[in-house]
Amino acid sequence: MKLKLLFLALMGSITVANAQYTVTDILGNVLNNGDVLEFGEYGYGTSANYEFFVANDNPSETIYTRIEYVAVENASGLDFELCYALQCYTDLQPGSTVPFIPEVFPIAVGEDSGYGNHFLNIDGGNGVDVISYTFAFHQYEADGVTEVGTPLTFIYRYNPTLGVNENSKVNLTVLSTVVSNELALDVKEPVNMLVYDLQGRVVKQANFQAGRQTVNVSDLSSQAYILKFSNEKGAIQTTKIIVQ
Repeated sequence: MKLKLLFLALMGSITVANAQYTVTDILGNVLNNGDVLEFGEYGYGTSANYEFFVANDNPSETIYTRIEYVAVENASGLDFELCYALQCYTDLQPGSTVPFIPEVFPIAVGEDSGYGNHFLNIDGGNGVDVISYTFAFHQYEADGVTEVGTPLTFIYRYNPTLGVNENSKVNLTVLSTVVSNELALDVKEPVNMLVYDLQGRVVKQANFQAGRQTVNVSDLSSQAYILKFSNEKGAIQTTKIIVQ
């Protein structure tokens, strides 16, 4: 009996020591430690936009998180957009964290980090060399200093030699990403659009047929929004706009 109780106690301590979150992409695919995400495109409105959610797996307590920009190869590292904790940055350097130390991003019990979080390379490089970025998810105690478990580290890679599968793309163009009263779109196929604020709330939605389309955005507050487009083949495209 004592041996069994000791074993259970050890198992409990291991559970407490493990990180208590799950990272998934917008389709629900789990990001695992050591994964390599490789893209043949770069820039806004492409498949290179890796959207993610961090879900709190702790059944009774808030968790506190931070993302570390660990390293970059074959690039300056500045032309990369990381959105997390309700903020977007395009001027981070390796060694930086989001949010900045000593801040942490809390995720309540049963909640996740919400919509609008993504990793996006906007550096085309020299068209030949592979650009690799390394990032790590960290969990902390509320003090933002004591780390919980082992970081989840992964590589985001831009490989210019990869072919682009046209079936994986939504065939439309956002004609301007800075708008006042109207959002203009050049749509080549039937698509559905959802507009999210950076807190993950859907603030507008619409369906379009092919052709030049306009959307009245005069009712939206002046801030950044995320557009999510999907077509009948299941492809998804996201774009950030600024409403002035």
